[in-house]
Amino acid sequence: MVLRRNPPDPAGKWLGLLVFALGIALLVFTFYRGFVELVQAGLLSQTAAGAQNARITDTFLLAIAKWLLLFLLAYISSSIAGRGISLFQASRGGGGEEG
Repeated sequence: MVLRRNPPDPAGKWLGLLVFALGIALLVFTFYRGFVELVQAGLLSQTAAGAQNARITDTFLLAIAKWLLLFLLAYISSSIAGRGISLFQASRGGGGEEG
């Protein structure tokens, strides 16, 4: 079995780090928005119609919709960060097996 070593790819390395940083920035933004939603309790009591006396079910459904959107954003941004790390690892010129 012959082991070969691929040469490192500097462009891929920097692209991987850039994509990883973008994913981390999106994660930070998502968790910041979640924190803001928790702190500003007034936003959770508003409905789409803007009525002051909102029913509990409307408030609950609005809160669920906001948190589902935040979960989706966190999932997408963590996926982007994972792709960035994969690009970085692939560009480092790791060893592969041949034969």
